[in-house]
Amino acid sequence: MIRDALLLRDATVETSFGPVVLRRPSAADVIEATEVALKRPETLYAHLVWRHVMDGGKPAFESLEQVMQSDGIRVLELGRLVEHLYGEGRD
Repeated sequence: MIRDALLLRDATVETSFGPVVLRRPSAADVIEATEVALKRPETLYAHLVWRHVMDGGKPAFESLEQVMQSDGIRVLELGRLVEHLYGEGRD
């Protein structure tokens, strides 16, 4: 698993609505997410979904606004799963 994290291989995770592919975060993603968390914390999970949920090898969402118009419960679930990827290797 640590090799997958270091090589930024996509992760397939199980959700309440089926499997979803997530792009693992790079160092640049960590910096960007930290800035979002400081400036607009209420949008952090939506931001993580926008940047990391993949569909057919491409981002599933074209914009943050598109995510913000999506099902809030699913955005929370996906955001938590992406957030977990930011902590990979710490345990």
